[in-house]
Amino acid sequence: MKQEHTMRRYLATDNKINPLYRKKLFGILLLIIGVFGILIIFHRLAHYIYEYDAQFSPIDYGRYNIISYFTVQSNIFVCFYLVITAAAVFGNKKAQKIAFNPILGAMVTTYIVITGLVYCCGISLDFTPPFKWDNPTHSMSSFIQVFHHMIIPPLMLLLWFFPADNKKISCKKMWLVGIYPLAYSIFSIIRGALSDPTFYPYPFYQPTFFWKMLLGDKPLHTEWAYLLMIPALLAGIMLFVIVALIIAFIHNKRIAIET
Repeated sequence: MKQEHTMRRYLATDNKINPLYRKKLFGILLLIIGVFGILIIFHRLAHYIYEYDAQFSPIDYGRYNIISYFTVQSNIFVCFYLVITAAAVFGNKKAQKIAFNPILGAMVTTYIVITGLVYCCGISLDFTPPFKWDNPTHSMSSFIQVFHHMIIPPLMLLLWFFPADNKKISCKKMWLVGIYPLAYSIFSIIRGALSDPTFYPYPFYQPTFFWKMLLGDKPLHTEWAYLLMIPALLAGIMLFVIVALIIAFIHNKRIAIET
């Protein structure tokens, strides 16, 4: 009986909660960031103004089209994750089951880190519109871009260095991270092919992108162009999985040091 009691006490204390996740001030901070991020997206939808741009915005697809971007979707995930984590800090048991799930945290962190990396790389490749600060509308739009791509990604990565508990992540499950971006990519490619006017959220989803990159001005063969996209798409999914594995390694290493 004594041995059984000792085992139960061990199991009850095995997953220790990080003291940081018991501090109300920390929960308030997460709540503010999460709600602020949600309000920014609502602001963008409510105050949508279309401005013609031959390179980045040749067609007005409407205010709700911004939700089509992986950037916005990954930031929505982060915002709700932060709000749920704040509720977990305040003691909500259901929120704790979600917020303290390391695999879910790894997914959210991976998606937003990829968002930041791809955007920052796109700046040097001239894939992203330049920042404009000449009037309130442009300034707000530029601030949203900075917030989504340059503030939230490193913030989530920093948060990842302070895990909620000492649960380790099974690296064998990290392939799950690739499911959502794969589904998103397939949907974006099909939607772009069938939509009128044609819309691709990112240039690398267009069949002509890799065709021109590899074959230059040769006549386009659509079927072959789509085949060229397959290895690029698989490489992109592997990028998500690799980043997730790195994030899982950081998480497990941190826990190993603390325990």
